[in-house]
Amino acid sequence: MKELVKLENVSLTYQTKTNETLAIDNLNLTIYEGEFVAIVGPSGCGKTTILSLISGILKPTKGKVTINLPPDKNNTGYMFQHDHLFGWRSIMKNILLGPEVQKSNNQSAKDYATLLLRKYGLYEYKDRYPNELSGGMRQRVALIRTLVLKPKILLLDEPFSALDFQTRLGVCDDVSNILAEEKKTAVLVTHDLSEAISMADRVIVLSPRPATVKKIFKTNLKNYGLPLKRREHPDFSKLFDKIWKEIQTYEK
Repeated sequence: MKELVKLENVSLTYQTKTNETLAIDNLNLTIYEGEFVAIVGPSGCGKTTILSLISGILKPTKGKVTINLPPDKNNTGYMFQHDHLFGWRSIMKNILLGPEVQKSNNQSAKDYATLLLRKYGLYEYKDRYPNELSGGMRQRVALIRTLVLKPKILLLDEPFSALDFQTRLGVCDDVSNILAEEKKTAVLVTHDLSEAISMADRVIVLSPRPATVKKIFKTNLKNYGLPLKRREHPDFSKLFDKIWKEIQTYEK
């Protein structure tokens, strides 16, 4: 498999006028093309900071972050906890906001947005407004808005945590299916271990701050169906217990 993202001996220190905080210390991580990776760990350990390093928003204080793709502003795309849809713009206009800001080929982007909306059952809502959609539908729109820019890597920062439990389960299936269909590499940050295990090929466990990779678990559940179905597999609960114990050990 092609190495798509590589963090080598990465450290990052946040500096203020009065002090400095070591957030990440000598962290090593490789993410492969087409892989779905979940990052978990104790609260405040620096999970989101890793996404910022991969996207290039932050630069490491030490070490090296390599993205094995041609230099391109659309290499990475973000999906956040809240959908951040603008209430005064229609669904289609929300989706086309990125191409509009980038002043890229609007007709090409509109054609691709239409294709995605049709493919994932949202085309009939293209002229409606965000307040007319359910929370789950809004998150699917947010994902399509990210995909329309054709990023190679999707960075998912707690994207389902604002949803109720039932909706969350359905959206996890939707997002997992869409990312597989579109052949995207994805990195998910989450506090929900069940979500991480059911969606990811590998679960990366971080230490408390300063974060470093302490353990990596392969899930081997990919061929068992969508995330909701994977929760029924006998290995699911075993993995949950192992990862939970690992995190609890570090939180003591």
